[in-house]
Amino acid sequence: MLFLLGLILIPLVVFLIIKASSVTTKKTTKILIEMSLVLISLLYIIICWITKLEPFNLKITYSNMYMIYDGDYILYSGLVVVLTPFILIIIGYFLRNILRSLRIRKNAKLKNKLEFTYFRGDLDKVNPGIIMFTSMMDIDYKMLISATILKLKLDGYIKEKGKSFIIVEDKDTANLSKSELMVLKLIKNQNFNKKEYIASIKEETFKNKYLTNKKGGKLFKLFKMSLAIIIPIILFIISLFLDDYMFENYHIYPENDNKAYIVLNKESDIEKLYKEVTDLNDYYHRTLANGETYYNYNEIRADKLKYSVVRKSLYLTFLTTFLIGFFIVFVFISIYILITQIIYFNKKYERTIKGNKLLNKAYALRNYLNDFSRMKYKEEKDLILWDYYLIYSIILGVNKKLDDKLIEKYVKNI
Repeated sequence: MLFLLGLILIPLVVFLIIKASSVTTKKTTKILIEMSLVLISLLYIIICWITKLEPFNLKITYSNMYMIYDGDYILYSGLVVVLTPFILIIIGYFLRNILRSLRIRKNAKLKNKLEFTYFRGDLDKVNPGIIMFTSMMDIDYKMLISATILKLKLDGYIKEKGKSFIIVEDKDTANLSKSELMVLKLIKNQNFNKKEYIASIKEETFKNKYLTNKKGGKLFKLFKMSLAIIIPIILFIISLFLDDYMFENYHIYPENDNKAYIVLNKESDIEKLYKEVTDLNDYYHRTLANGETYYNYNEIRADKLKYSVVRKSLYLTFLTTFLIGFFIVFVFISIYILITQIIYFNKKYERTIKGNKLLNKAYALRNYLNDFSRMKYKEEKDLILWDYYLIYSIILGVNKKLDDKLIEKYVKNI
């Protein structure tokens, strides 16, 4: 039953995640969607508690107090997470976002158009070379020169004269990048250094913080892979130790009075508690046959958090049950980290968050140009009308026809 309910919610969760991942979704909307994902998960778990679905019907005769202070609700919540597909999908979504925010995104190409929505914008007029190198970690210099020529023409640095381009000499070039200046030099003097051009594109991409060099080398990557394997093992050993330690020193059990009590085994805890207790009724007590009240000073109510021993027991109980209940989640996280390290083991560069956002927009723009325009049929004369759309259509592989014509006309000999 639990599994089936989780399956029913998968389409809704996937829809919300796609919407939140959209580059056209506003930040406030994204936050609201992510909050709703968390709320859906929490409400689902709580419903499992209330309706006593598996595994919450294992101790239906016990009081809520016992279930809370013995950590059973946390333990079973972990089991619900593991058995519920849509919650695992949500965890994967947030894990991906956390990894992106804490460190550099991996070198994966953004190539599945279904992963992106449509974007209509000029990408802040970023140099086409930066977009290409950020995406490919490489350069197709002929394609890039074609796009750069159009950009320089649009910005007024070159103009047509007959069937060729000439440089506008009185135009200030202070705002041009080194790679753009090299293209101007190519048009003017037919002088071009491929290696220097590629190096300039790399430098501009790194300077603008779209890419960064991988740090630590292969040894550091091996170290992270080792941690991904070792940490779950360590957590498992710790959880077993804590479980045994808690049972021996802070065992919690339910009584017939609907209360939960902690059985203390350490003399130091018993003595410390004796000094703190102001109400003897907080101890386990019962009325004897002679009418007297018997107090057991080794047992204290688990809900009396004003006592340090009880707080200590609660902290350790929650930690132990959390490690046991969510152990499989930790294993999934470790496997994810291990796989990503293996896949990108030999990569030299990493995208920054800034570079990642740029590519999301770039490929969303490609989707728009492919699906809602006839950009692949546009020619050089359409630059004034389509401006940066036409420029980026070359870099994004939408207009290969124009790319070929420009190469044949201006840069066929480089």
